[in-house]
Amino acid sequence: MNIHTRVVSLLLGLVGLACAPVAFSQASLQPPAQQSASNFSDSELKSFAVAVIEVQRINDTYVPKLEGAKSPEEQQQLRQTASQEMVRAVEKEGMSVDKYKEILSHAQADPAVAERVKEHMRSPDK
Repeated sequence: MNIHTRVVSLLLGLVGLACAPVAFSQASLQPPAQQSASNFSDSELKSFAVAVIEVQRINDTYVPKLEGAKSPEEQQQLRQTASQEMVRAVEKEGMSVDKYKEILSHAQADPAVAERVKEHMRSPDK
């Protein structure tokens, strides 16, 4: 299994959090019909962008640990710990995991949302 596959496996195995950053999206998810790109506030997208950066940092920390795990039990424990840290990172930004997943889904499917998120990722202090 190559490193990219392991990263995707780690991300997809994290308690359904689906915390893959926009740039690394593998799936083409369709956004829920009730929310359009313009309905996300800049505040929501800024919080999401900060959370994405932190989730990626956590992911980058855990991928080598997962690769070095000596047993399936150790891998499971690492996945659980990483997932908990990712959830805390998302919630620290004042959003629920469900809202994070909703924005992620839109960002993966709608270039306008993805661009707005990228703007906030480039300058998260705005």
